[in-house]
Amino acid sequence: MSEVILSVQNLNIKFNLRGRVLHAIRGIDLDIYKGESIAIVGESGSGKSVFTKSFMGLLDGNGFISSGSILYDGRDLSKITRAKDWQKIRGGEIAMIMQDPMTSLNPLKTIGDQIAEAIQIHQPEFKGEALKQKIIGYLTDVGITEPERRAKQYPHEFSGGMRQRVVIAIALACNPKILICDEPTTALDVTIQAQIIDLLKDLKKKYALTIVFITHDLGVVANIADRVAVMYAGQIIELGMANEIFYDPRHPYTWALLSSLPQLGEKGVSLYTIHGTPPNLFKAVVGDAFAPRNPRALKIDFIKEPPCFEVSPTHWAKTWLLDPRAPQVEPPEVIKYIRELGVKNDAAN
Repeated sequence: MSEVILSVQNLNIKFNLRGRVLHAIRGIDLDIYKGESIAIVGESGSGKSVFTKSFMGLLDGNGFISSGSILYDGRDLSKITRAKDWQKIRGGEIAMIMQDPMTSLNPLKTIGDQIAEAIQIHQPEFKGEALKQKIIGYLTDVGITEPERRAKQYPHEFSGGMRQRVVIAIALACNPKILICDEPTTALDVTIQAQIIDLLKDLKKKYALTIVFITHDLGVVANIADRVAVMYAGQIIELGMANEIFYDPRHPYTWALLSSLPQLGEKGVSLYTIHGTPPNLFKAVVGDAFAPRNPRALKIDFIKEPPCFEVSPTHWAKTWLLDPRAPQVEPPEVIKYIRELGVKNDAAN
């Protein structure tokens, strides 16, 4: 791995809600490496967005970091309190693309003016004709045809996919080192999703970006991620290289997510669903948070929280099934099928 660009250490995030405390992020450790694409996956409510928004000080008013650190460029971002200090980080160092591009764009301003605003804040040396050419350059880079004409148009004149490309252009105009993509393809059809994924891969190389990709869809990240972190109930419960998570998953929750992929379903057989609901994080979690939904849970899963067990130097999972004393538990049939695919792919390569 290359150098660490951002390091999260024992991060805990809580929210004060109606007189009660919600423990949304529970002791996460994660190093993000310069130049990589790391995907953070999990069901809605697992804490993906809260976790990454903390990198930019964007927690909702009732949210706060109760302990831990977020180390970036010699600074602990968890200690920043002044809005003025955050302005130097947001956009210029770490930028974010949101799920719905329409809510990210100002309907009263032209596309060109909105890109210009980002450039003037983070790259003020560009003015006049140089600024105009910079705007056209960003629109060209994100695949907008006739950029000079399009720059004069308004968001409502663009399709959903084109608006998402514009949002990406605005993020690039901030000249960031880390780009957080919060479910950027969810609102788009499958064909446009694939185009946006390919675009992000190209821009990562051209602009030397580190990409953090958030999604609930493991199928999407197969085409973009170098590493995958699986989140559940405010914790990372499995982390590995993309091929390790797809072809050799070890946590029962990762098994469940992979089993839920529609393209792995058989004709005439009902799609797999994860029964039950995530734990109530207003209360302390006892044991493995996934245990009540896990048909393969061991007795100890309901009593004691599992540690992280190493599968390989780049892969670990937080499950008692990896303890040497644990009984052999067979994964679902679909996971065996996926593993066979992985073996065949390795043999072919």
